[in-house]
Amino acid sequence: FAGKDNYDVGTSYNDVADYCIGDAVPFKLYGTMPDTIDDYSKYKYVFHDTLSKQFDAPAEGNVSVKIDGTDAVGATVSVDSTTNEITVTFNDIKAENKITKSSIVTVEYNAVLNSSAVIGLNGQENKVYLTYSNNPNWTGTGTETPDDKGKTPEDKVIVFTYELDTTKVDGNDNTIKLENAKFILSRKTAANADEYAKVTDGKLTGWTTTKGDATELVSGTDGLFKVAGLDSGTYYLTETQAPSGYNTLTDPIKVELTATTVNNQTWDEVAASALTELSVKADEVAGTVDEKKGIGSITIANNKGSSLPSTGGIGTTMFYVGGGVLVAGAGVILITKKRAKKDAE
Repeated sequence: FAGKDNYDVGTSYNDVADYCIGDAVPFKLYGTMPDTIDDYSKYKYVFHDTLSKQFDAPAEGNVSVKIDGTDAVGATVSVDSTTNEITVTFNDIKAENKITKSSIVTVEYNAVLNSSAVIGLNGQENKVYLTYSNNPNWTGTGTETPDDKGKTPEDKVIVFTYELDTTKVDGNDNTIKLENAKFILSRKTAANADEYAKVTDGKLTGWTTTKGDATELVSGTDGLFKVAGLDSGTYYLTETQAPSGYNTLTDPIKVELTATTVNNQTWDEVAASALTELSVKADEVAGTVDEKKGIGSITIANNKGSSLPSTGGIGTTMFYVGGGVLVAGAGVILITKKRAKKDAE
């Protein structure tokens, strides 16, 4: 497989990504053929792909295997739900498929990022390697493993997810934390429709298009409420109830979580090297971030009195922010390399 490490997998896949908890993360494995494939009468070819436990592995029937874009023949797919290993085995890939030295084998599937996801570093990994025939003089029966087989180096990708912490404070004295403020979190779909967050015990569990089904986020005695399991992107916090004696915010707060990640498959497979920059903004006001923990924190102020809240300078401002979030981009290529699909922007 030497010389094919730079195989073009397109712009939709990468070694690093971020997703929300509950999202189905697309993965794609690529396998190439040796230049000497014509010297073999039979050729054993096996993908060994292992997801971390933070993913729910797909059912065997939901794993697609193709050769040069056409459904492969003779592939056996096995999914071990205990180890989260996906194995795709060709006992003899040449038997029923037209294989050349330029052929590309692809394996595609989706794996759901579950509630056990690690927030921030070190993320969740997916690892793959390939075993294959390595002796053209071995003929065998086409069912057993050859005595002389090769193994590619292990390749991996990483998927991140993050947490947004919001603290409700008094507009005139930010040291006063406000209890029982209520918000809902939303985002826009690609079709510009609204989706509302469903949250259990501070973790995102999914999205709904019905506003009435959204989870109401309530600030505690410390003024804080959290949503863990968010990817990079733009979100909106809408206040549904202000603390007693305070004005309710009239407009949603636009929160932008952004990260710069290594998107050219050159990261050194250490999680901290996959993310190069983090930032968070709320209505264009920059915030702060704990990069390692993947937590972005914003502060929202409410004003007392009969006047309507407004945005503006500190003290009379309706809110201001200090927050940040970890973010990344995803993928895998197999040479053995694989790719996980990047979020649509």
